[in-house]
Amino acid sequence: MSKFKYNSSSIVYRLTGMILGIILLQTILFGTILIQGGVIEEAKNSAYRLFHEKTASRKDYIQREMKNNWTNFDPYVTNISKLLNGKPRSFDTNSFFNAAVSELIPMLRTSQATGVYIILDDESNNSKGLPAVYLRDYDPIMNSYSNDDIYMVYGPSDLAKSLKIPLDQIWRYNFEVTEANSDFIKKPYDKASMTSKATLLGYWSRPFKLQPEDVSIITYSIPLFDSAGILRGTVGIEITLSYLEKYFPAAELQPRDSLGYLIAYSEDGEKQLSPIIMGGALQKRMIDEAKPLSLKVVDADKNIYLINNHKGKERLFASVEKVGLYQYNTPFEKEQWYLVGIMREDYLLNYAAHIKQILWMSLCIALLLGAVSASFISIQMSKPIVKLAHQVNDSNQLKTFKLNPTGFFELDELCLAIELANKRTLESASRLAKIVELFGLPIGAYEISNDTNTVFVTHNFYDIIGWNMEGIQTAPDAKAFEERLKDSLLSPAADETDVYEIGSEVSRWIRFKKTEQENTTIGVVLDVTDEILEKRQIMRERDHDPLTMLLNRKGFQRSYEAWTKNRPYENKAALIMFDLDNLKSINDTYGHKWGDQYIITAVERLNHIAPAPNVLLGRRSGDEFVVLLHGFESKDDIRNCLDNFYKKLQAEQILFPDGKFIPVMISAGVMWIEGEAFIYDELLHFADEALYEAKRNRKGFYLENNQV
Repeated sequence: MSKFKYNSSSIVYRLTGMILGIILLQTILFGTILIQGGVIEEAKNSAYRLFHEKTASRKDYIQREMKNNWTNFDPYVTNISKLLNGKPRSFDTNSFFNAAVSELIPMLRTSQATGVYIILDDESNNSKGLPAVYLRDYDPIMNSYSNDDIYMVYGPSDLAKSLKIPLDQIWRYNFEVTEANSDFIKKPYDKASMTSKATLLGYWSRPFKLQPEDVSIITYSIPLFDSAGILRGTVGIEITLSYLEKYFPAAELQPRDSLGYLIAYSEDGEKQLSPIIMGGALQKRMIDEAKPLSLKVVDADKNIYLINNHKGKERLFASVEKVGLYQYNTPFEKEQWYLVGIMREDYLLNYAAHIKQILWMSLCIALLLGAVSASFISIQMSKPIVKLAHQVNDSNQLKTFKLNPTGFFELDELCLAIELANKRTLESASRLAKIVELFGLPIGAYEISNDTNTVFVTHNFYDIIGWNMEGIQTAPDAKAFEERLKDSLLSPAADETDVYEIGSEVSRWIRFKKTEQENTTIGVVLDVTDEILEKRQIMRERDHDPLTMLLNRKGFQRSYEAWTKNRPYENKAALIMFDLDNLKSINDTYGHKWGDQYIITAVERLNHIAPAPNVLLGRRSGDEFVVLLHGFESKDDIRNCLDNFYKKLQAEQILFPDGKFIPVMISAGVMWIEGEAFIYDELLHFADEALYEAKRNRKGFYLENNQV
């Protein structure tokens, strides 16, 4: 008896250890595949990608303001140059300043900068400092028609009195050059001998103060030539840092405790980035403005870095985007500015941390439940082990099964224990899915066993994929399951990796990943609808003008270049530059509200210049529009569209508040697109030439440029 008891115990212990090892191995394998299957890494990449896209979009906005809006004052500089028609030694600066302010004030209003200036290099001036007129508007968004919101910082007080504008608290008659404030006039002035085209010599200064008690500013300066091409001084605009900080909304990156954005600077191609423009007390407390940023690469493709030399305890991530301020091969191209977005790790990687925590918790719970289930299989058994083993192997372990009784007490108890272990294993997998669901994560998974041709899915898999099924189920045919899954993933999202659009009534997007092993196929789906919608909203804001909702300068160029890749060369097309006439007069007479209505009405007319499939329309600046007319059989068809467009402009006039009916007047220049003779910028240049020829000779109509 004692010998039988010893052998029976040995069998029980060996069998218990074997079953326990199998259950633990299966559980560990399942958890390891989930963790190593790329879920966490994908969540991190998604966070980095969204961080990069937000920073890049903000960089595009800042770059557009600095390169297009604030520096778009060439016509005013041309008119100012014409006023410099006297010899330098006999030149009357006061008379010149009296005439030049009629250009400076519109230049200030149009650019929406906080200041404009002219500083002359007058050798005949014997007083201290350089002759200058410097006007400032501390709030360029709110404009006063009486100009009483403009202050004179430098210039003759008699001129301020005649303009009825106040003197600034730091007012001086002449501009006194110091080491601290000289770069913004000295650098572009010193490079004036390189070219007579002043716009190629434009210089953005680093922050400085005109006087110690003044506010901090940055400036954009270009050399000022007279009508004879002689260098006479410097002209430009200023932006106060307090106004510039409005373009760096901290809440765009992080809703609370956000460090937001800063501007960093690199000189002569150096790799080190030094902060020069910072906003917010929290940012200034965490980042040392006097030291370059110490950056460690995290994701080189997305320009994501770790900041090593900050003063906080938590890790800070930086998204770095270069602000391209200068053209290639210009004097200051090596002086690079960068927009740096900053986010704390606990916010940036919050989503990935939650996924990791849930997966590890699920793995631990599965291990615990597996061990508890295995402990119930401690039963003594004796003879028909082989028969019972075959019966267990022949059963479908992905479903609950019933073992036939053997008539032996120990083996029947073992059968009950095996049946219970099977049931609890399925329950543990169900609990794993419920735990994921409890934390609100839109993740689902499935597993295909190639040996049994069956499919196991988590509870929320069917909801995410959009199938009308409920609960944890097994598909009788793995092939049918994969065919249906293939049919659901027929619409890959453009410019995305492993992302598919699903849903017939309301569009949704999922990210799908699959891994195949020797006998198992595992797939994971993640609902990324919110991420895709947010990304598309960012792209819409990046490519469209906020007033008219037309494509902006960059958005139009991207759409044009996409059209050129597949355009039929046998059809006729033209690139047309339009410029609104009388917009300034409308603004001055009726106010900017009616000026905006004048612009919107012009856009409505331009939208119907030709059938919608043949028109691509964009807004380049305040009163400039560019239109691509394509898909026509002849040039005369395009001319007919233009002729009908101008007839309707005269017939459909705008009623203004004083009872006058005024037509929309718009001049245009046409450049024909034939073959591959010209690139986009050249076509735009030729269309612009025809436009200005039309404005000089026949305003309110169009002219063609016959360049071949």
